[in-house]
Amino acid sequence: MIPRSGADGWAQRFSKLPTVKRRAIRKDHTIIVLSLLLFGAGLIAINVVWPAIFGVAIALAGVVGALMVLYEVRLTKRIAQAEFIRDLQTGFASDPNISEIWRRVLLGEEITHEHRPLVSSFLTFFETLHLLLRRGALELKLVDELFRNRFFLAVGNPGILDTALLKHAASFTNIHRLIHDWHAYWIENGVPVHAGYYSYIRALTEAKGYEVVRLQTEDLPALLELQQQVLDGLGTKPWLRRNSEEMLAECLTGQVSLGARRDGRLVAAAILYDGGTSEENIRKYFTDDEDELGRAINLKLVLVAPGEVRSGLGRTLVELLEAEAAALGKREILCTIHPKNSPSLSLFGKLGHLRLRTVNTAYGRRHVFGRTLAAPNQHWFR
Repeated sequence: MIPRSGADGWAQRFSKLPTVKRRAIRKDHTIIVLSLLLFGAGLIAINVVWPAIFGVAIALAGVVGALMVLYEVRLTKRIAQAEFIRDLQTGFASDPNISEIWRRVLLGEEITHEHRPLVSSFLTFFETLHLLLRRGALELKLVDELFRNRFFLAVGNPGILDTALLKHAASFTNIHRLIHDWHAYWIENGVPVHAGYYSYIRALTEAKGYEVVRLQTEDLPALLELQQQVLDGLGTKPWLRRNSEEMLAECLTGQVSLGARRDGRLVAAAILYDGGTSEENIRKYFTDDEDELGRAINLKLVLVAPGEVRSGLGRTLVELLEAEAAALGKREILCTIHPKNSPSLSLFGKLGHLRLRTVNTAYGRRHVFGRTLAAPNQHWFR
């Protein structure tokens, strides 16, 4: 039998956390008291045996006392944090509106507009977390440990997206900011991105009137036309090399290619290319080790029509392809960027890609950028 709220199990699971911390804190208090008693006894002994250095001992006592005060302040903060964690868990599990939405998310039951008040209660809980994070009262590492799965299963849920986050986006600005900050934390700390995040960014793109699709062989003419539009838009800038029709056809048959359409017209595309142990694998610039080559995959091409620049399409497609790469078991995604291609340099920098090396290619000097894809860990998806 499934409990009324999936949060109940979480609350029980984490209810021991404050207890453990309290035991450690009580132990710390005992140590402090004993230390002070011993130190006081030591000062008395010094005054009796070596009165000449009693002044020095008093000075040292002042320093130790100051350190004790600082430690006590830190200890008090730990007590408050432990109690606050308990209250967060209790608040999530005991609110009937939150419990009902969480139950529906877990069971895959439909969430409609009639559930909007319940959805608002659920999201308001996380808006509170966002404000506490911004004020420094909580650390995102802790929030990620406790609420990662509950939050991103919800924000990736079609019903919650439709009833709140998309249709009433302005009412949930803090939720969108929290998602942005959370994603930045994952990238910075090498934590796998939750699948709910990818559902969220895809839904945001589609809400703007785009259709995100997997490209097929019949899309080759449209892809060639898009490539030509981008090259024409660049003019004399040598940022992009022209891919042959044969190469693009290969990408559409044996590789992963995503595109975005607007009013039936292809306006953006991105291609993930597994070069295996061939010279097409960008990792070949670094090693011939077959295991390393097998773990790497190329982000071969990102195209955005001139009229759609700054729409976020390029970023969305790159992120969705990173999810595809991780699903294929790849642990590194690599790309080459022209040294003067500032838009691409900025985009990949924001997505956590690091410049690894500058290499000479058949089409000129290029910066090699790469990002390690964190291996999935059950601990992060509980």
